[in-house]
Amino acid sequence: MPETLKIILVFLMIITLLILARKIRVSQMIKVRDRIINDLKSKGALDEKSAIELKQSQRWYHRIGTRDDRPKTLKQLVQFGIVSVTENQLFYLNESEIASQVKE
Repeated sequence: MPETLKIILVFLMIITLLILARKIRVSQMIKVRDRIINDLKSKGALDEKSAIELKQSQRWYHRIGTRDDRPKTLKQLVQFGIVSVTENQLFYLNESEIASQVKE
């Protein structure tokens, strides 16, 4: 097999692995996002008065060797307005924002 063909194949394999790793990472973050939203719905945190504390807002330092996506995902949900935060760092689901994003 020619040397250039080997280099091209290795290059294509590296690109394929990077794409696969990215897809796995995104699917993990989607699972975390869904878990956060389901927690808020199941606990009835749908307005400021019923806001709750989420364990996802804190990092777990004893999970050595694993990536903790929960705080980052929660921060993104707050930035997009899907989850809102009270002054006391309690969280609730902003269903009006979810409905407006579904329509778009």
